[in-house]
Order: sequence, then C-alpha cells, then structure tokens
Amino acid sequence: MPQNYSGQSRKKRDIFFYVKKINEIFLQTNGLNKDFFKSADLLLSNIGYFFYINTVSAALFSALAHLYKGFNIGICMLADYLHIGCFDVMEYMGDLEVLAEKELIYIHTNDVDITNPNCMEKISFELRLSTIDLLRKGYYHDLVRTRGLPLGRFFMHIERLCKNRVQNRQSYQETLRTMKRLLLGNRHLALVQKLEKLAISADDTLILLRFFHYSVTLDEAEMTFRHLAALYDSEFDFVQVKRQLKNGNHVLLKKGLIENGWGDGFNDTKTFRLTDKAKDEFLTELDIASSKFSFEGLKSSDSITSKRLFYPEKTQRSIDELTLLLQPQNFLEVQRQLSENSMRTGFACLFSGSPGTGKTETACQIARICGRDIMQVNIADMKSKWFGESEKQIKALFDKYRAYVDKCETTPVLLFNEADAVIGKRQLLDEYKNGPGQTENAIQNIILEEIENLNGILIATTNLTNNMDAAFERRFLYKIEFEKPDAETQKAIWRSLLSGISESDACSLVSRFDLSGGQIENIARKTTVHQVLFGEAQALEKLDKYCFEENLRAHNQKKIGFVA
Repeated sequence: MPQNYSGQSRKKRDIFFYVKKINEIFLQTNGLNKDFFKSADLLLSNIGYFFYINTVSAALFSALAHLYKGFNIGICMLADYLHIGCFDVMEYMGDLEVLAEKELIYIHTNDVDITNPNCMEKISFELRLSTIDLLRKGYYHDLVRTRGLPLGRFFMHIERLCKNRVQNRQSYQETLRTMKRLLLGNRHLALVQKLEKLAISADDTLILLRFFHYSVTLDEAEMTFRHLAALYDSEFDFVQVKRQLKNGNHVLLKKGLIENGWGDGFNDTKTFRLTDKAKDEFLTELDIASSKFSFEGLKSSDSITSKRLFYPEKTQRSIDELTLLLQPQNFLEVQRQLSENSMRTGFACLFSGSPGTGKTETACQIARICGRDIMQVNIADMKSKWFGESEKQIKALFDKYRAYVDKCETTPVLLFNEADAVIGKRQLLDEYKNGPGQTENAIQNIILEEIENLNGILIATTNLTNNMDAAFERRFLYKIEFEKPDAETQKAIWRSLLSGISESDACSLVSRFDLSGGQIENIARKTTVHQVLFGEAQALEKLDKYCFEENLRAHNQKKIGFVA
C-alpha cells in the first residue's frame, strides 16, 4: 500500500469499526510490532486511504482513538498501550505530527526537554471534537483548505495558527511548519508576496503575523512582551528576542515594521505595535475585502450551523415577527419610513427566560436566516477592577460595532449575552458608597445613550427581568419571554436530537423529568459521546441516569453575579 494518499472526499465508512478491530489486534500481538502490522495490514490500509495517511499514522490514530476518554492522553499512557518505552514514542513523533497536520489531534507540549526522561510526561495528545464527530458520521474530507485562500480566509487561518500555539495545542516547531505551508499555498496574495521579499527568518515572520493577527483580527493596537512570549515553548526561548526588542536591534524594528507603543505621552519600551508603514505596505488588500472580512467577535452568518429550535406557541409568534422584521428588505424599508417620520431607526430587543431555554441560540439562528453577521459580547467580562476602565471598554465596544455597521453591506447583530449585570436598577449613591456604584451607573448610562442613538440591531439576553431598570425596559422595543418548554415541546426536542428514540420513551422521559431545551441537548451530546467511545446503542436506563445528573446539576448550580 502506498505511504501517501490523495484523492477526493471519502465515502462513508465505519471507521469506528476499523479502529475497534485494530485495537483488538493490538491486544493480541502485544503492541506495535511486526506481527501487529502483518495482522492489521488491511484494516490499517483502509484507515490510511480514508485519511490520506500511512499505516504507521493509522495505527497511532487507532490507539489514540481507543485511549481517548475525554481528557488528554499522556505520552507514557500511549507508550504503555503500545508496549514500548516513553522515549521510543519519540521515534513516531513525525507520524503523530501528520495527524496534527490533518487536524485530527492536538499535540500538547509544555517546556519539554526531550533529552530528559522526566519531561516525557509533559507531552500529551488530544482528539479534536471534529474528529469524534467524523468517527460517528463516517465521512472525511480534508478538514482545512489551506491553499488558494481569499484574504479573509487566510487571516482566519492566521488566527487559528496563533491560538493553537498560545494555547499549547501545537509545538513551536509545528507552528512554524504550519505557517510555512500556509504561506507557500497562498503566494497569489500580495501580502504573502511582500512577506517573501522581506527575506526574514521564519521566527521573525511568525512574530510579524502575530502582529497582523492582533491588529486586524483582534482589532488591538499594541502587544506586550507577554503576548509575544506566548508564541514560544518556554520563556528561555524568548530571551534573545526580548533582548533585541528592548535594545532596538530586532529586525522588525530596524525595518520600520513595528514600533514602541506610548504610555502617558512617553515611548513605552515594553509595548509594541505595527507602524503605519507596515499597515500601508501589507494590509491594503483588506480594503477590498472589508465588507466580507471576518473580524474576531464578528461571526459570519454563513458560518452559523442551522439548528431546529422548538418554542411554546406564544414565543414562536414573537420570534417569527422579529425574524420577518430583520429580513434585509423589510428592515431597510422600516428604517426608511422611521427616518422620514423623525423616529429612531435602531432596534433593541430583549430575550428573557431561565437558562437553557434557547435565548442565545435563537439570536444566532435569526442572524443566520436573515443573512446577518453577529457580534457576540459577554458584558460581564468587560467589567474592570480599575476605576474608569470599564466605561472606556464599553464605549470602545459600541465604537467598534458602529464601524462594522459602516463596513458591512448588511447590518450585523450586536448580541449582549447575559446582560443581567448591566440592566438592573441603578444604585443610589452616597458619600460612603460611590466607587463601585458610580461605575455601575456610568456603564448603564453609556449603554442607555448608545441604545438611544443605535443605528443597528441589539439583542440582549437575560435570566432576570424583575430587577430591570425602567429606563432599559422603555428602550427595548421587542421583549420576548422564553418560557420553559411544555411537555409537547420537550418531546419534540427529544425526538429531534436523538433520532433513535421512540415516541413512548420520549413521553416517559418528559413525564418524569422537567427539562429545558439546553439540558436535553446536554444529555443528547453525552449520549452521542458514549456511543462513539464505547459503541453502545442508547438505552432508556442510560438516558434516565443522564437526566437525573442534569437535573441535579441544574438544581445545585448557583448563579454568579456582581455585588456592589
């Protein structure tokens, strides 16, 4: 069988069956040896052909799939299973890296010195969620297209590249290899062509791409040493780069591509940002794609997965009306008529209800149906312990949204998730209690003013409405209450999420457990994971167990909020 594979997307196959049989042979032959490869040759070839990998990588994938129980697989655990030493696994790192390149697994390394046997346990492997899903579905195609990308998609890959490195999901060397493949496959982009003309090292190119990622995707102007050090496997590896940045000798400083930031009117030698020269030279193409560019926090409508949701009749009518309003043609006509009558053209909507009733998912589905990108924000995360900083962040958030409204052909949705912390009744201040209260009230005043002047679409979700300030209540034109699903709705949710469940079993579960849609989805996900990992069909007894656990978890869960 050839060692490398190419071709079109693979037809449906029972990959889980192949993995199971291969692991039976592992046990019979006592691990990774000649007898194993001889006995498992046909099965390995099937998996190899399916994923475009060689038989060794296929064997390692099967072992990891068998060992995976929802947590990382240490290198010593893998070695024990393969009946080889921990250090011997390093001989197969190239084959494991192929699995990482195919985005089938993550390889985690934390400050590893491979010459020190005591450091072996710091290397671990993790199956991606998408891999578990393809095991269940039996379909595979190359998960990530990396060649011939448009500029927006290219920056999405840069974002993924940086995130995987910062989160230790791939090693520094693997990050460099992934970056080189990405650049090589997209030489049609003017940005990539200009990077090649710079003739700088791969390490410095990665740093520059990190700046591009921060400036464009995250819309952040400056980075500190901490942000740059996150690229490296250890602080020691960053020492030389840090020294060059401090004394001004780094190649990116010399070429005028980055510069020091500013703090209190002075040059700050600990922060850095792209120069105007770098932006003009490398990022001019973004003006062409600005209306379609996917910024961090602005999720494109076509990337939202279609999902069927179930509501009580009253809630369904309200959602249908709002969806009709937000259809682009209707929305523009309504805005035009409101403007002609000197009325506000923005729309603020409030989705209220207990957790798990589908508030956030409904907002996403409305955005998808209406072809609107969505900017999702957790307001509570923007609160800062520094006096005055929270107000700046909230103001900057609305400035950012306004910029998106101007750039996008179709007005995006601004989603305030869990807005309880900022729509409550304003606090009465006195001379003894004015710090936190003053900040809370200032944030609320900013948001009230922004909603008043809104020229877009705001949807806020909340679990609590009893404590809502009257000023907010007046500004939300559409207020939709998401009630806990009734028995018929619960039954419909059960049958939509678990295709194999009978109507009688669904009725039995509904009669004994009063669950929200989110709780039922959690149980359905657990059932799917269990089926993939252990190959067992769903049983009513197992569903009963999951329902009891989910009810208990929800009952014991305490709401976390802010206190003055």
